[in-house]
Amino acid sequence: MVVSRLSALSDAVIDVAKGEDLGASLKRLVENAVIISEATYGALGAISSDGRLEEFTYVGLSEESADEIERFPEGKGLLGHLLAHPTPLRLASIKSSEASVGFPEGHPAMNSFLGVPIRIRDEIYGSLYLTEKKGALEFTEEDERLVVVLASAAGIAIDNARGQAAQNQVSVLAERERIGRDLHDLVIQRLFATGLSLQAIAKDERVPMRDLKIIQETIDNLDLTVQEIRNTIFELQTPGPIAGLRGLILEEIAIFQGKNAILISCDFQGQIDTAVPISLTEHSIAVIRELLTNAIKHARCRQIDVSISANAGQLDVKVSDDGVGYIEGGRKSGLLNLEERAKKCKGAFSITKKSPKGTHALWIATY
Repeated sequence: MVVSRLSALSDAVIDVAKGEDLGASLKRLVENAVIISEATYGALGAISSDGRLEEFTYVGLSEESADEIERFPEGKGLLGHLLAHPTPLRLASIKSSEASVGFPEGHPAMNSFLGVPIRIRDEIYGSLYLTEKKGALEFTEEDERLVVVLASAAGIAIDNARGQAAQNQVSVLAERERIGRDLHDLVIQRLFATGLSLQAIAKDERVPMRDLKIIQETIDNLDLTVQEIRNTIFELQTPGPIAGLRGLILEEIAIFQGKNAILISCDFQGQIDTAVPISLTEHSIAVIRELLTNAIKHARCRQIDVSISANAGQLDVKVSDDGVGYIEGGRKSGLLNLEERAKKCKGAFSITKKSPKGTHALWIATY
């Protein structure tokens, strides 16, 4: 039995070292943890940067049993306790823990428990959970030691996978940045120069009217081409589908950018995706949509700057333009809607003129 347990431990560590698909590796890791500890059920929970379970890999449950469970763990109760107090925990009875909150509807009964945190250096990545020791009332000290080794291997796997994903993302963004810079510096500048040359020719009184018409059409086409390239640069600087509020905001701005010959910039400050509650998502998108629509329709502007910040329980949405400025007594319905949304979110809304020109709108929500 000792040989088979050590063999399973070796297999699990080798799986991690191969650097294959993270999900498959963690699944085998849990399977080996069940073998090593002689458990009936096993699971691995990896936490996100804001402390919630983002992955939950389990073994021992049939598909039918899994379907009957009302909801899977969210990092609360005993599992949450282990995340908050990252030290190995062995219990003869789960119910004996003060942190236990019971099981959801449809969950199989479980008594003995072994939980081990997954960490890399000083950071907690998640935990390995094992329940229902076979042939015994509780897990042993030896079980704990072996699972601690497995948890270390799991931490390395998760850390390597996240590091590789981050490196790939940086490489993609760097390449997009380079392409965007080349498009701006090499292509747009040359098109501008060509347009200026054509405008100079058009001012020559000796140019026939028929040729002037052709020149003007060419200048207009150049302007459209420049705008299309600017839109492409914006899309390159906007990462692909992103989960969370940040991604939804960028998608909304991209829609406006694609339909209008106006430069729209956007910057983010703070933990937009992790700190801002989902309940504010719909409000935030609606506010940005309304403010962009107002600026494009009424401000006669050339540039709009959007700034989103989340700090100390407050979400700020700022939209500024370089147009004619806010006109008192103008269109009211949209602004009243923004004020109502701000009140619902325990915040505020203001719109003012900028100096020397333009409009500055600030929508605030608290959470």
